Amino acid sequence: VLAEFGWNNSRQQQIAFVRGAARAFERDWGAIITWTYTNHSGSPYLQDGASMYNDLLLAYNNGAKFAIVFNYPEIPSAQYGILTTEHLDTLKTFWNHIQTHPPANRNHENVKTAYVLPANYGYKFGSATDTIWGLWGSDSLSAGIYGDVQNLTMQYGADFDIVYDDPARMQKSRYDRLIYWNGTVIGKL
Repeated sequence: VLAEFGWNNSRQQQIAFVRGAARAFERDWGAIITWTYTNHSGSPYLQDGASMYNDLLLAYNNGAKFAIVFNYPEIPSAQYGILTTEHLDTLKTFWNHIQTHPPANRNHENVKTAYVLPANYGYKFGSATDTIWGLWGSDSLSAGIYGDVQNLTMQYGADFDIVYDDPARMQKSRYDRLIYWNGTVIGKL
């Protein structure tokens, strides 16, 4: 399972979603750095080396087992596709760092708070009015769920998971505190 770092999205929310899914299915997760843009009408570009390094560290420090950087290699005027020498140097620096430093956030293995979405709720989380499963407009739950996740991100950063209300997966719960989409809270603070 890969978190997508790009598109001007919240890295912390991406981590919460993907790590929650990976933990529910007892799988590893990682992050892919993709292109971003200045605004919706701007041209896409790959972030600079310092931003890339910070994103790679954020993923690593929160338990990512994989890190991928998107590249489009078929650009006639570029030796390494959209990757520059700065990007390649950043990847080398990151590789050297993880060879000698454990993740800085040791709590990533023991995240104890999860936000529980309704079963099968395929909401995009880009705004309070985003589509559901890319097909239907937002519904009566969308704004509340969006606000809850925004608040949890501000409160916890990436130190919470987002999971679905799936009894088969929740029986194996490793969380001390479950915050449900309908306002129900189970567990301690």
